[in-house]
Amino acid sequence: MPASDFVTDICIASADEAARFSRFVQGFLSANGFPFVMIHNLLETTGEGRRVVFEDPGVGAKFASEWGELA
Repeated sequence: MPASDFVTDICIASADEAARFSRFVQGFLSANGFPFVMIHNLLETTGEGRRVVFEDPGVGAKFASEWGELA
């Protein structure tokens, strides 16, 4: 499966959105059995950015879909 299927780049516009993202990640991990995930700061973007990488492509796609519904 291509990397784009389990990598999600997220731009965070405010402190409130950063807090919402953190709560979402915690809830998502809990609801999905705590899958292996890495979250990187994106230094090359303007403002705050995160790259969320799941080991399992199916979980990564689910994360991207659910976050996309909220964003």
